[in-house]
Amino acid sequence: MTISEEYPESYWLKMKMLSDQDSGIFKEGVIVDKEIKVCFEVAKKVSSSRLLAYDFFFSDGPNLISPRLHELMSRENISGVQFIDADLVLEGESHAGYKILNVIDRSPVFNLKESVSEPLLSYMPDGPRWFSKIVLDDNADLSSDIVRAEEESATIVVAARVKSVFESNSIRGVQFAM
Repeated sequence: MTISEEYPESYWLKMKMLSDQDSGIFKEGVIVDKEIKVCFEVAKKVSSSRLLAYDFFFSDGPNLISPRLHELMSRENISGVQFIDADLVLEGESHAGYKILNVIDRSPVFNLKESVSEPLLSYMPDGPRWFSKIVLDDNADLSSDIVRAEEESATIVVAARVKSVFESNSIRGVQFAM
């Protein structure tokens, strides 16, 4: 699951943590059990109606989803995610009902023989890796409907069912690699 080619760069959101937690918690792939207060703002002047037509928003922190997408994912009982309340602020007006999409499950999903990578740190050849080419394992068994790649936590992979639900409901803002 990646950012849609149609998603304008001007729609990238700025996250503001209004509570004292570290925003890095959303990259760990764990359940957040602390009270967190977060808002997202648009850095540039944009058309509110056009921005609000999207369901999936990208930011300098975690991804944000619309109330419509949250309701759809809840109704479809999509696993592997936690929804955290957040406000979307546009031109000083706060829009409630938006949620941070916190992916809380991990699975090994890369075909390591066909993917191309190198050690992130040269002195740790068996440590973390940087991938210049990612090939997903066609036979990967996802532990949930949506997971973070065990090999690289920034990569989010979804089950075919999720792709189908998103596409049949015309979810705007994301696309799926083959």
